[in-house]
Amino acid sequence: MINNHVSDLRKQIDAIDNKLLELLNRRMAIAIDINKEKKKTSAPVYYPSREAFIVNRLMRQNKGQLKNEFIKHIFKEIFSASRASVTPPRIAYLGPEGTWAHQAALLEFGNSSPLMPAKNISEIFNEVEYSNCDFGVVPIENSMEGTVPQTLDRFIDSNLLIAREIFVPITYVLAVKKRIALKDIRKVYSHPQAIAQCRRWIREKLPNAMTVDTDSTSQAAKIVQHSGSSVAIVSELAARLYKLEILASRLEENPNNVTRFVVIGKIMPDRTDNDKTSIIFAVKHRSGALYAALKPFSDYNVNLTKIESRPLKKKAWEYLFFVDIDGHIEDQKIKKAIAALKLHTVFFKFLGSYPKTKQENL
Repeated sequence: MINNHVSDLRKQIDAIDNKLLELLNRRMAIAIDINKEKKKTSAPVYYPSREAFIVNRLMRQNKGQLKNEFIKHIFKEIFSASRASVTPPRIAYLGPEGTWAHQAALLEFGNSSPLMPAKNISEIFNEVEYSNCDFGVVPIENSMEGTVPQTLDRFIDSNLLIAREIFVPITYVLAVKKRIALKDIRKVYSHPQAIAQCRRWIREKLPNAMTVDTDSTSQAAKIVQHSGSSVAIVSELAARLYKLEILASRLEENPNNVTRFVVIGKIMPDRTDNDKTSIIFAVKHRSGALYAALKPFSDYNVNLTKIESRPLKKKAWEYLFFVDIDGHIEDQKIKKAIAALKLHTVFFKFLGSYPKTKQENL
């Protein structure tokens, strides 16, 4: 039986909910007016620098019980609903449904944007380049495996830019059509990479089960939908989408496994106070060439947060270098450092300047 104090508290919540609804509708009306004005000048509806500014400002101001990660998720859905009120952007991602790329797209664009699964990374670039989709979500690096070569290869011959970055923690669950005892499980379906990352858990908890490789964790989820004694190692999102029960969580051996995705499109976000710039370049194959190319960053006090080499496909033993830089291309010291860098390169490609994403929820 509910006591009077709980009833009073619920009345307070009802009053707050009524006020929230009123304010959200007022915010939506203003957002619709803004989007109508954008349409007159063909300005993009998705504005990552503005959205990042709002979320970061609110998280800095937050002094209450609500965790910052929840603020981020709540406002992503508000932004998504606001974009959907006019013409929501179409988003291509590496499918099928339930993949980590699908989760990344949902984290950035919310549930109100049309999400289009693609068969491979090259298809995502093509969909955006040919304007069939407004933006794409592609993996660019993993904390354990390094950069994703297919993404870097497509950036080399594409004019698309990075507009945003999304960090997705890679955590796995054991999912099944109908609850079953661990000792009765005979087969475990999943992508080979997922099986490898959960090998110790499988060995200790399912010693009698056989592992079966699939093309994706989503495919594993589909297979298990029609099996009573088999399970799948998948994301929590995939388990939910394919209506599977979760038997166990956090199966992965490394709790720090994170994949970084980027949003690709034809726009470059405005400068904020917390940006990142990405470039690719190649230097002449001679002694001291890389040092000479990178020295300007030290000279102009520019911080490099990442540098990774990638073999050139056209020439043996020569490399491209993928670099992340603290700051925006419009920052004077970065402009000067890159201008000096170009004097020592045989190939250079600017991939974009975009707001950094805080990883406090990882």
